[in-house]
Amino acid sequence: MSDDMDMMASVKSAASAADVGELFQYEIEQPVTLARQNSAMLPIVNAEVKGEKVSIYNPSVHVKHPLNALRFTNSTKLHLMQGPITVFDGGIYAGDARIQNLAPGTTRLISYAMDLDTEVARAKKSSPEQLVSVKIIKGVLYTARKLQRSQDYTVKNAGGRTKTVLIEQPFEAGWKLITPEKPAEKTRDLYRFAVAAETGEPEKLTVTEERMMTQSIYLSNVDDNTIRIYLSAPVVSDDAKKALTEVIKRKQALSVLASQRKQLEQQILVIGKEQDRIRQNMAQLDRNTELYSRYVKKFGEQEDKIESMRAEILKLQGEEAKLKKSLDEYLIGLNIT
Repeated sequence: MSDDMDMMASVKSAASAADVGELFQYEIEQPVTLARQNSAMLPIVNAEVKGEKVSIYNPSVHVKHPLNALRFTNSTKLHLMQGPITVFDGGIYAGDARIQNLAPGTTRLISYAMDLDTEVARAKKSSPEQLVSVKIIKGVLYTARKLQRSQDYTVKNAGGRTKTVLIEQPFEAGWKLITPEKPAEKTRDLYRFAVAAETGEPEKLTVTEERMMTQSIYLSNVDDNTIRIYLSAPVVSDDAKKALTEVIKRKQALSVLASQRKQLEQQILVIGKEQDRIRQNMAQLDRNTELYSRYVKKFGEQEDKIESMRAEILKLQGEEAKLKKSLDEYLIGLNIT
């Protein structure tokens, strides 16, 4: 079978076709008379059609070998009804297939046998996530990252002629094809890439896709270690790095005040537990004893200390509120693109 397959008529067609809305029908041009209880086969369509021999590789069908296939074109003016077909290559039986209804001018890929003369090896590769851009607008950090993945195919043709191998690869929404620039074909669910495989010479194909991911987050919610990662990124502008450095400085000042306040609050809790123990002991003592008097004195000193610490906590809370307000105003005023 040559690359362009011409299937010639051997008998004259006995019918013509006509469209009926979205359907079609065949009309017998010459009346046929049959004797009772007899039957006859009539050649409804008998015309030249075209086909190109290719191989189709899809790892979900077979991980190693592609399928022999025919790019079948209904080059007649008639509809071809669905049904089984038999494929001959060079006059030798090559396999069976099935076609769907084909309107005039329609092309379909029809696979019919395993192509054992051709092998395809594939390997997946992925690249580290790459930061592409960073913007700071009114306190919100906007980042764009690029993900990239590749699939390498190596086609080995041990046959006696050059083959066109169509490599099928599913595509996902959100992923953009980078290389090759465009596929040979694209269906609803997959790409098809054409590889001309010479005999005995491995042919390689690399399919690269990329995906952009964006994220937005309030800078006040970003921890300092994450901010430092952005400070070391080459794509971050000097203005953005300056702003991020200032944000770390202000957040650290807030953190120092918060730490001091929490320490005082913890001390008050410890003293409170100690006072509970003292109360229990005092309840069992005579008020005229020396130990009772010592407890009263200690209790009073602790109350004075708690009162002093609570005043300090209020002062720290006020300072925290001022620094927090100042930080919020600074963030809102940022506009770095």
